[in-house]
Amino acid sequence: MDFPVDSIASQIKRGTILHSNMFENIGHGKFFVVIGVTEEYIAGFFFINSNVHKSIFGKQEQLSMQYPLRHSDYGFLKYDSFLCASNIIKRHRNYIAHSIVNGETEFVGNLREEHLNDVLEMARCSRLFSKIDKKRFFY
Repeated sequence: MDFPVDSIASQIKRGTILHSNMFENIGHGKFFVVIGVTEEYIAGFFFINSNVHKSIFGKQEQLSMQYPLRHSDYGFLKYDSFLCASNIIKRHRNYIAHSIVNGETEFVGNLREEHLNDVLEMARCSRLFSKIDKKRFFY
């Protein structure tokens, strides 16, 4: 049964965890968390990584935006991991919905409410994001 793209797009909310192969520069499927939703855009795409990338160890602002996620809290994770909340990626809502329709992206679950609140507070306080992006996506 086919679902309308608008209906699928409306199901993507703050805290939704998706898995996708749409990221050409990565070369493999990635779990990511939606952190902000506007009428037109879905933002955040905070990737879930198995380890903190070594390139950010000397960058305290980025390092402080690595949020630990436990396998015991998220059964789809193979092991304890990190949510990299240091960079905002935006895509049009319908772009994501189409990638779900064509099987490139799938719903995995939702970030636990307390974890979502922690990540939002981290992002609101971070100097990595502009005031405009903070207002648009983190409140």
